[in-house]
Amino acid sequence: MNEQQVDKELRQFAKRATGDVPAQFSAGIDQVLESLPLPSRHAQKKSYVRKNNWLIPVACLIVGMFLLIGTGFVSPIMAHMLKTLPYVGSIFGFIGDSGVKEANQQGLTQPLDQTETDQGITVALKEAYYDRLNLSIGFTVTFPSNGSGFQHIEKLSYNWGGQSITRTFTAEEAKKNYLLHWRHVGGNTYYGTFQPFFMEELPQEFTLQLRLQKMGGVEGNWSFEIPLSRTSADEVTKVMQPNVLGQSRGYTLTVEQIVRTPSATRIVFGVQAEGESINLSDEEKWNQIMLLSNAIRVFDSNGIPLSSITDENGNRRGGVVGESRFTKDFHPISANSSSITIAVDQQLRFEIPLD
Repeated sequence: MNEQQVDKELRQFAKRATGDVPAQFSAGIDQVLESLPLPSRHAQKKSYVRKNNWLIPVACLIVGMFLLIGTGFVSPIMAHMLKTLPYVGSIFGFIGDSGVKEANQQGLTQPLDQTETDQGITVALKEAYYDRLNLSIGFTVTFPSNGSGFQHIEKLSYNWGGQSITRTFTAEEAKKNYLLHWRHVGGNTYYGTFQPFFMEELPQEFTLQLRLQKMGGVEGNWSFEIPLSRTSADEVTKVMQPNVLGQSRGYTLTVEQIVRTPSATRIVFGVQAEGESINLSDEEKWNQIMLLSNAIRVFDSNGIPLSSITDENGNRRGGVVGESRFTKDFHPISANSSSITIAVDQQLRFEIPLD
């Protein structure tokens, strides 16, 4: 079979396939095939008989697959269709906090298999991640087929510290990806992650009570009890107490503790003014400390900055723990980093070796 015959075979293969795939797919394939240069009819090619005739349809199939993928780079319609195909792997690998994605790549997530259906809406919990600093739940939501437009979770509640905490979300808030990460993946299905913010270190074992109360304008009850354990994450979590100190803006700042979990890096600072422990409940002094806190930047040994984790309001995550201590949370530092640099200002920098 010469090149002209192969080209003809491919064109016939593409046309036969149009009944099995969307029109945009076959149109994109035909577009690419039309752009292929044809060899000169006067070119002489050595002919021979193929013994392995089964290779021809296999080769056509492989070429067709490459053409299908290639049209994603040529045709905007094809690219859009490929992009919106539902994700079939880990939800944490698809959406959510980048630190939890790192933990997911290390195989530290917990599988979940809980499903609730109410008012024609199905919520399925798929996986969870849990360590000292982060809790995240990955789930899918499937709305009825008669729904239209952007749909999202509007109200939920969860338990912490013996209390029930309720949160509501507008459409714009649902798109901001702070407490909820929310993504439409095709049809009536959405993928989501729920990641509440906790100042306290999370306990070794914890049962999260999560209740979704309103979605897509529909009130209902989708309730779950989710047992969580940080055992796997604790095996690779590292805690150190550098206790190094320096002065900035009239305050003495001490790096008391660095906690490195698979999903986050938390730094605990002690702060004193004029040699005395300050009372952070004092509004004026608290504002000064927050200015100092917001100026802090952190880098790994290669000079790459660690991005701050945002809380449910979009602020840099951190806060007061005790009368004279505050924390700052960052995304995880590279496992290959030999040190961590904490820059408070141009004069005060801490470079701390990591084990």
